[in-house]
Amino acid sequence: MALKEWMTPQEAQFFDLLEREAATVAEGAEALRNLLKDYRNVPAQRQKIKDIEHRADEIVHSLHDHLNRSFVTPLAKEDLSGLASSLDDILDYINAAATRLAIYGIEKPTEPMVAFADIIVKAVEQLRTALRAVRARESRDTVLKATIEVNRLENLADDLLNSSLEELLKGTDPLRIIKFKELYETLEVVTDCCEDVANILEDIVVKGR
Repeated sequence: MALKEWMTPQEAQFFDLLEREAATVAEGAEALRNLLKDYRNVPAQRQKIKDIEHRADEIVHSLHDHLNRSFVTPLAKEDLSGLASSLDDILDYINAAATRLAIYGIEKPTEPMVAFADIIVKAVEQLRTALRAVRARESRDTVLKATIEVNRLENLADDLLNSSLEELLKGTDPLRIIKFKELYETLEVVTDCCEDVANILEDIVVKGR
């Protein structure tokens, strides 16, 4: 289903909700980066991320409620639902990473953790750019430029995961290896979720242009 040339206010609400959700995801990504770069008062920073994730859940529920009550939508219902759910997945894993930092009693984040957070913030910003471009019916190239950058960042995260695990496995503390391996993998999954959103946006412009 192509993006319509003109949208009613009711149809525009779907993009309003998606952009609100994307902004909330960006807030969560930045909060995670702040936590890793300024590793103090961890419980409070973790709670902030959890609260952000809950706000995003409310937006997703609202969007699905609108979908259930709407016969006409600016995009295919499965695309709107997929975008909302995939954006929510990003925050779910951001929250999972913050939770593991706290419950594992991590005393100091590693450089790779901070590097993952930087990648996540950049990827989410590219998703917001692509989403705005889809809404504004900008050229396909504008959307694809942003989504291709998300794919590049995800590949960078893959490489970072491999190098981080290689270095981690040189250690001799098995408990540390288990904790940090799971943290690295959780942070990398966040970038996989970003790529999922990018793929949906790519499909939308390929189908609709």
